[in-house]
Amino acid sequence: APAPAQPNAPTAAPGAPAMTSARAAINAALEAARAASGIRTPPKRPTAEPVTPAPAPAAPPSAPGPSAALPPHGAGMQARAASAPPPWDGAQPQAMAQQQPAMQARQPAAQLDDDVPSWVTDFSDDTAVAAEAPTVVAPAPQVRAPAAPPHAYVVTPVPEIAWDGNWPALAGSLPLRGVAQQLALQTELVACVVHDRSVTFKLRVPVDTLRASGNSEKMAAALQEHFPDFRVNVESEIGPVWYTAGAEQKAAREERQRLAESIVAADPFVQELERRFDAFVVPGSVKVA
Repeated sequence: APAPAQPNAPTAAPGAPAMTSARAAINAALEAARAASGIRTPPKRPTAEPVTPAPAPAAPPSAPGPSAALPPHGAGMQARAASAPPPWDGAQPQAMAQQQPAMQARQPAAQLDDDVPSWVTDFSDDTAVAAEAPTVVAPAPQVRAPAAPPHAYVVTPVPEIAWDGNWPALAGSLPLRGVAQQLALQTELVACVVHDRSVTFKLRVPVDTLRASGNSEKMAAALQEHFPDFRVNVESEIGPVWYTAGAEQKAAREERQRLAESIVAADPFVQELERRFDAFVVPGSVKVA
């Protein structure tokens, strides 16, 4: 009797190793691309081998060739793998696309850190605020006018010592220097008392400092030289003064200054310049020699 036909081995056995090799190559390429782009590879889960159901036994006893034994979907996968670009070419643009948003997010933050704060360069705003602020005009300092003298200046001659009684003129002519001279110029005569062969000058001094360091004695010695026939004494007190040699000299200087300015203003040549060129004499430019 003829022997029964032996069932053929499963046709998917030769195709299974080919499909496993292609997937392994794809996985290796993906892992290499992820490693190059800095993306961590998630842990690989174990995958079960695809199980192809055994087909029905074929009638021809001859074994099919390797190319004919491949299942249709295996052949299509190989064709797609051959025609598709390498996996690392597609993985890099994808990785770069994932990195670009993160890099763009970091760049504005770095620019904000490097930029100079706005309050350093915004000078225009400060200027505008300063310009809009109301101008506060400081009040002019009030100059206290000197107190009016309690009495008019009266020159009383002293015939006993052959003196006209003009103390400012006498004090200004004494041969003194330094603080002793200032004492003579800033003192006011209160009284001149003659007794026998002695004369006492009673003076008023504005500040006590002028009487220090023997200045009163120096002035007494200068008066003694002016009145050699009498014994001269000097007595002083502290108080306000008005009729002094210094005050008279200041008044004389101011009077000479006013006179000089009036002479310049009345000069015909100066007046012609003022008319033709709209010129004017600078205040304070006229100096008295």
